Amino acid sequence: MAFVDDKNVLIVQTDDKNKDRVNIKLRKRMHKGYSPDVYHKVLNPQDYNDLALFFEDLDFIIGAPVEKAYKKYKQNKGDGFPFF
Repeated sequence: MAFVDDKNVLIVQTDDKNKDRVNIKLRKRMHKGYSPDVYHKVLNPQDYNDLALFFEDLDFIIGAPVEKAYKKYKQNKGDGFPFF
């Protein structure tokens, strides 16, 4: 679980029935009670098309800096990250 901002929470968890799937939910942050999903996606992390659509959703819905994160990932991968 990760806090997106003070009003929303991003929940990422593996699927109980199919371990190759990841459930991603964006909900309103509540202290007590039920909150319906604002965004819900079942993601196959092995499929690059699913990952690309998820990154587009992150950019569009919460304004995440996906391009900067990808550049940082490529830079770290070239540096031998995480094994220096």
